[in-house]
Amino acid sequence: MIDGPCSRRPRPLALWGALFGASAGACAGAGAPPSLPPPVPDLVAANEALGDPYGGRFPIEEALAGLPSEGELRATLLTDEGEIHCTLDLGHAPLTVASFVGLARGLRPFQGDDGAWHTEPFYDGVPWHRAEEGQFVQTGRRGKQATGGFLLQDELSYGDSFDRAGVLAMGNTGLEHSGSTQFFITTGPASHLEGAHTIFGQCDDEAVVRSLERRVARGGPQPMLQHVEITRE
Repeated sequence: MIDGPCSRRPRPLALWGALFGASAGACAGAGAPPSLPPPVPDLVAANEALGDPYGGRFPIEEALAGLPSEGELRATLLTDEGEIHCTLDLGHAPLTVASFVGLARGLRPFQGDDGAWHTEPFYDGVPWHRAEEGQFVQTGRRGKQATGGFLLQDELSYGDSFDRAGVLAMGNTGLEHSGSTQFFITTGPASHLEGAHTIFGQCDDEAVVRSLERRVARGGPQPMLQHVEITRE
């Protein structure tokens, strides 16, 4: 189950550089798509066996289709408590951002509870289902499925930091390459998550995020993520 941010043993710096160094220096606002990290063959094969037509590597070009070719990529999260405005780091985490944007826009296929693959806005009407006060609030679990029928390759870089509120990152099981659709926003420093989760953006509107965190952590009806609007400007 992908039920929350999990700490795990940090990877050696050499491995970080070998796997993810190619994308670390790209500019998030540049017009040309950034370079993707080299594929992990076993992960691609596993995703293909699960039925994912993209093998876990949804193309950036398809995710951004119809958006301006330049500018900051942004996500506005509409919630029960108000809007959360986030800037997505396409240069730092192109695979993750492409998947997130594709899911939000209804372009990236996902597997539903019925076992079929769907293309519709994934995040519309999913609950904020997990929180730890002072640390994070998490969403992105649709129906009974912990994943969208695929797993994402980690995109980690030496120097990634959970030293502040508003960090936007992928949830996972604690194993390598186990993220999918669930993501969380931090509400304070969480250094124990460093080296374990792909960071793919930064969010404002801390008061809204904290309000969601309190509601989830204290029980009761779960607040909803109503819609994710993707823009580039």
